[in-house]
Amino acid sequence: MNAGDIFPTIAATWPPHPAETIGPFLVPALDAGGNRVSAARLLDPATEGVEEAELTAAEAAMKAQGRAPLFQVVSHQTGLSQALDGRGYISRDHTDILVIPTEDLAAKPPPVTAFTIWPPLAIQTELWEDGGIDQARLAVMERADCPKTTLFGRIKDKPAGTAYVGIHGDVAMLHALEIAAVARRAGLASTMMRAAAEWARSEGATWLSVLVTQQNTGAQRLYASLGLKAVGTYCYREQRAD
Repeated sequence: MNAGDIFPTIAATWPPHPAETIGPFLVPALDAGGNRVSAARLLDPATEGVEEAELTAAEAAMKAQGRAPLFQVVSHQTGLSQALDGRGYISRDHTDILVIPTEDLAAKPPPVTAFTIWPPLAIQTELWEDGGIDQARLAVMERADCPKTTLFGRIKDKPAGTAYVGIHGDVAMLHALEIAAVARRAGLASTMMRAAAEWARSEGATWLSVLVTQQNTGAQRLYASLGLKAVGTYCYREQRAD
């Protein structure tokens, strides 16, 4: 399992709006659902570099949409990274791609602690909104055309957590795990991760993956404690403001 194996799952479970192909790049339409669905990226994650004219064309396509150019760059894409350095791009949101075999994590949750539900309940939407996951990101989940579910977590008979999981091929990906502030550090996140792996395994997935920024130390500790391992890293590149 490597980063290249995961990118098709990212695209299937967290899909952008219609995109155009510009040379080696996929350039999505501008989307309020966040960088993951808005950033241009190389069609083949194994590609390391590009021609300057190809990069210029991708920049022009994004500018024609009325927005500043934004690229997703995988850690091994050194040629693309160097070309962007030369154009004054800065890096942000370094994100680790973590994976674990579903059989290593899957476990049925204790009674009335975690449920799989689709479509999500209104209270889940409220939990996401309280955590900064807005309607534009919920719309990304809705338009995903793949096996999918949400997880609804409870502690002491009270709503306390929510997450979304989708599957592409044999890889499931968990997005938007949100635990209410009053319920954190009580083990619910671990329970929900195990429940996600259990659902994914029941649907035929052999891997569970998550994306987590390197600065999110709390989530990094959680996933490390559960045995997830990094198989790659990407970041976003944007032009430095004048």
